[in-house]
Amino acid sequence: MDLKKIPRGEINGVPMITKFKGVMIELFKGYPGFQYFGIFESYFGKELGEEIVRILHQDKLLDIFPKKENEPPRYRLTGEGVNMAISMINLDYSEKMHKFTIWIIMLTIITAIVGIIQIYPFLLKCLEWLMSYGIRA
Repeated sequence: MDLKKIPRGEINGVPMITKFKGVMIELFKGYPGFQYFGIFESYFGKELGEEIVRILHQDKLLDIFPKKENEPPRYRLTGEGVNMAISMINLDYSEKMHKFTIWIIMLTIITAIVGIIQIYPFLLKCLEWLMSYGIRA
């Protein structure tokens, strides 16, 4: 993946970030009652998924539970992982609010233009009235 081709501010253009957000939100849905296994591996592939789990464990975002016989390692979010998941949710929310804010600004500009168009004839009549009394603008 060539990161130079991703437009600035377009974090959804990075597929790994998009997948990671989804996984963290899924893990957050089961916090603290559930232990998960294989989620990262199913999203990212076996080798990369295991590497991501190892990195998140080192960063204290995941707790890894002792492995039982013939079972994959189980994990769940830590307190720091919950903060990361909430940050991912806030990121989604802020992206949606950015689009909403642009729509509100556009509608405000359109409303201002329509208001100016409607008041324009009134301003012309006022100018004519002032000119009829000899006041020069």
